[in-house]
Amino acid sequence: MKYCSICGNKNTFSFIEGRNRYHCEKCITIHYQNPKPTATIICLKKNKILLAKRAFEPAIGEWGLPGGFMELGETLEEAARRELKEETNLDGEVIGMIGTCSHYGTIFGDILSIAVEMKVSNFSKIKAGDDAQDLSFFEFENLPMIPFHCHNKFIQEYLSKRR
Repeated sequence: MKYCSICGNKNTFSFIEGRNRYHCEKCITIHYQNPKPTATIICLKKNKILLAKRAFEPAIGEWGLPGGFMELGETLEEAARRELKEETNLDGEVIGMIGTCSHYGTIFGDILSIAVEMKVSNFSKIKAGDDAQDLSFFEFENLPMIPFHCHNKFIQEYLSKRR
């Protein structure tokens, strides 16, 4: 954000269009800073929800929903399929969107989490990988402590839609 991506002039960080932003005073280009989107996955097997024990910070060793950051050029569905494969070695298909949740994290900054429900037909090759050190299925009435507000919100939204 130091230099304008349009004209190369040095950017200014000051109040413009209602908030402080990086912008070029020469060509009047505003350089918006946007949240990083994630695909967060709700996947069930016989009415039990799949959780991943985190291998890295934030919340290393804690349980959460599988998922991760979308990459450039990916659709939400492609990111969800890729993240499911990377973290669980499973193949699945998105069957619906659960909701969204915005939050600020100290490691990655502003994040927009987008939760989807995925259907997996074959769980025989399940294996923790990538950002997951372990995987397990839990009954909704007996979930471990999940340190992520958005993950808890998505689980509650899923349960509300299911009722």
